[in-house]
Amino acid sequence: MLELAGISKIFRTCFMGRNQKVAVDCVSFRLKEGEILGLVGESGCGKSTLGRLAVRLLQPSGGCIFLDGKDVTELSERQFREYRQKIQIIFQHPESALDPHFTLMDSIREAFNRLSIPKSEHQTLLEQLADEANLPLDIIDRYPNQVSGGEIQRAVLTRVFAFKPSYLVLDEPTSMLDVSVQAHILQLLKKKAREDNMGMLFISHDLEVVRAMCDRVLVMKEGRIIEEGTADKIFTDPSTPYLHKLIADCHDTI
Repeated sequence: MLELAGISKIFRTCFMGRNQKVAVDCVSFRLKEGEILGLVGESGCGKSTLGRLAVRLLQPSGGCIFLDGKDVTELSERQFREYRQKIQIIFQHPESALDPHFTLMDSIREAFNRLSIPKSEHQTLLEQLADEANLPLDIIDRYPNQVSGGEIQRAVLTRVFAFKPSYLVLDEPTSMLDVSVQAHILQLLKKKAREDNMGMLFISHDLEVVRAMCDRVLVMKEGRIIEEGTADKIFTDPSTPYLHKLIADCHDTI
């Protein structure tokens, strides 16, 4: 289980850090293996910051992060490495996860090397993972700037799945993709959650996608979780004016 307990993040600004912004304010939640947990809220409410805190790309200002019962909040980067494989993140802009000087194949094989997978097994595993993510093998010798956004996202998924993570944070993972590619990747993610028992924190502004994908949903406003429940309850019986407005705004854009 991935658990965040009273997590906060304060960014200090201006000269000598005299001004501060509370981006995340004492947030707690649990994410079980195999569960897809949605996180919604208006732009700037702290969703992406919370996702980065969950994978320790940002150090929290307060609170604890438990990964399979172990408090990893204060571990050094070196100590945290053994847990890094268990929790991965995919961003809205997938190209940021790939070295532009590496081919897609090089980036994927880098994951194999980190896992100490014998080179004799690389090709078979590459073909298996690429097929799963619907990544064409005839493009993996290309660089990120030579392929489409959808192909980059598939390459990133292929690389992430190589680690066999227990938990995956998805920060607007399909918002930059066309509808047909988006549908395939969402189906793939749901399949991985169910078949590989992978817990997912699914961050998105697209409430229709969240409703279709998620088991439970957290609603975030100004750095706090103000509402939570099953996806059906959240979207059929919202209890706050804020969520009513989010749903109405989503419908207006459809």
